[in-house]
Amino acid sequence: MTIETAQMASLEMSIEINAPASRIWSALTSDIGKWWPADFYAGGEDPDRTFILEPQPGGRMYEQWKEGGVLWGTVITVDPNRLLQVNGLIFPSFGGPTQWYGTWTLTEKDGGTTVLGFSEVGVGRVTDAGTEEKDKGWTYLWNCMHAYIDGRDAPGWE
Repeated sequence: MTIETAQMASLEMSIEINAPASRIWSALTSDIGKWWPADFYAGGEDPDRTFILEPQPGGRMYEQWKEGGVLWGTVITVDPNRLLQVNGLIFPSFGGPTQWYGTWTLTEKDGGTTVLGFSEVGVGRVTDAGTEEKDKGWTYLWNCMHAYIDGRDAPGWE
């Protein structure tokens, strides 16, 4: 038996997008499967997989394949066009065990832009390499969503 001490890591970021909050909310919720990058699926084969977020308390954030899928988290709080909170588990096979808490905030500014904020807190197995990878991964995801909203091709994952 191995005993490890749980740790906590937090991440905060924001991006300003030239679109109303309602457009970003739609991209984040009902359109998430249209821009979610292939490199970020845990399994399945294109085109037999999709990413889904059910924007209601108790809803799921998950990927579904032809014969399987992965639950990324459970929706905790929904305030359309303003706030989304999701809680999930990361199993040891994906770098955990870790419990994560994700919060997305949308703040409209004058001139038609919206600031999309994101924070994640993870509690459990936390490593420097894992924290750096999460920062890189979430940044890439928001760049993919931003490109989708702007009608541009998504950037490549490096």
